[in-house]
Amino acid sequence: MSCILRNLDNPLLSGLALGLTASKDGPLAVSPQFFPCCSGNGQAWDQRRSGYHICSLKARMSRLHDLMGLYARYYPDTARLPFQVTPAWANQILQELAGVFKRDTLPGSISYSSQKAQPSLLWSKAFASIWRFGMDVRMARLTAFDPEELMRLTRTSDKPIAIFIDQIDKLWDPAILEALEYVIQQAYNAEAFLWLEFYHEPSISESENGTPNLRQTLSRRVSKLKDRHPLDHLGPDALSRLQLMTGIHHKPGTPTHA
Repeated sequence: MSCILRNLDNPLLSGLALGLTASKDGPLAVSPQFFPCCSGNGQAWDQRRSGYHICSLKARMSRLHDLMGLYARYYPDTARLPFQVTPAWANQILQELAGVFKRDTLPGSISYSSQKAQPSLLWSKAFASIWRFGMDVRMARLTAFDPEELMRLTRTSDKPIAIFIDQIDKLWDPAILEALEYVIQQAYNAEAFLWLEFYHEPSISESENGTPNLRQTLSRRVSKLKDRHPLDHLGPDALSRLQLMTGIHHKPGTPTHA
């Protein structure tokens, strides 16, 4: 039996966590039977070279544990873990990632969510990118222009970079907008892979009857900002780069549900 690590990037092999064991309360662990050459230790004696051969197993596991720690911090109450998806969704995710990482499809993707408290498939894609495809994954949320966090997200690597930004919100805030535009620019320049998920909070309509007071006027202005399509906030350069990376065709004023 050959080591499964050599074939994990084959999307026809099912399961986002193929070769791993996991329990609800315990950490992820390697299933040794899938790694007969090293018993799941990440290193094996090479008789021909009289030395140990080191593979990427431990590095992948380290990146997975970092991702799972972040997931637990963002979604402490969720019962579903990122790799716990239906076989149909797992197959779709693996096929998508294989196409992207082989450069058969565009390197960027955009999705939208109205579920603030529920983790999206973005986390499943990040999990599979690390474990199944050995990618250098960076996952984050943007809540301000934090130079240290942005450098971590976009730093150079000897491996292709896959950046995932979850729950992008409040783009009327100049600091958050600047952070997003920075990530787009750096990902474009580095030819990195980029997944963005925008959160849109449905606006609450207010009665137009009577003369609005100051509070109502401010509330309506904020509501109009919230109701804008997320991409309407981007400057022309950032939008142009994003369109080249994702293939989207966005016109200002597009309804938020589009």
